[in-house]
Amino acid sequence: MHMNILNLFKKKDAVPLKLVCFDLDNTLCEYDAAEAETEAYIADMIYADFLQHKKHPARAKKAKTVRQSKSSTALTLSAILKAFNESKHAHMHKDLEPEQFSRGLWLAETLQKLPVTITPARIKTLSAAYEKAYWDFLIPKLKLYPHTLETLQALKNKGIITACLTDSDGEKGIKIRRMVYLGLDKYLDFIITTDDTKKNKPAIENWEYLLKAVGVLGKECMMVGDHPDIDLLVPKGLGFRTVWTKEHFNTSTHFKYVDHEIHHISDVEKIAKKYA
Repeated sequence: MHMNILNLFKKKDAVPLKLVCFDLDNTLCEYDAAEAETEAYIADMIYADFLQHKKHPARAKKAKTVRQSKSSTALTLSAILKAFNESKHAHMHKDLEPEQFSRGLWLAETLQKLPVTITPARIKTLSAAYEKAYWDFLIPKLKLYPHTLETLQALKNKGIITACLTDSDGEKGIKIRRMVYLGLDKYLDFIITTDDTKKNKPAIENWEYLLKAVGVLGKECMMVGDHPDIDLLVPKGLGFRTVWTKEHFNTSTHFKYVDHEIHHISDVEKIAKKYA
């Protein structure tokens, strides 16, 4: 019985690898630092717009003072950041609808929580302006992890299909803009955002969509991600080999559904050779 089980695993591993799919943020590129800096930047912009204690270089020229319903001391940078993070964490990895990951939505909810009197129309106008400023500031600060493009090219040179499956930023165009800035679009054969399936990860529809679009079986694929329960658990059930990248956050935690753990994205090429 023991030998039969081992043979089954060998047979499974003997299936040639045809596709490697990657998550984006904190997998192919370092995102957290850029995100934190951007959130502080936007909080400073909101603070300046409402209190006019100082002028911000990116502040809209037509920004209007909004009458406060409480003492001006009630509005602080920390209060703005707290309100924004409450909105972000209320949606991130909880809502399956892609539009719920819109920074414009999170910023609108932030404005609603602040101790100011502001009309719904003004919230809509300001949140749209702040969302644009958010991405305009964040995108140039994104950086690929070392050897990311070389790793993708090495996989392609071996005839392996490369793909990226990533959650929405509220609309597909924003995530595509980010990938183009990083130069990833030239190295990925398929780019799928959860806007395509109308359901954020970890909904199984995303990996089913990928398999159908590429025309491969789960056992012929490998999934690489930094968030095991979001990126790896579901595809493991579909037969994917799973790789947990810990390049941005090292931990001694392990999961049975994770086949490999790496600390550098370039290690993916070494793992792929095992399944060639």
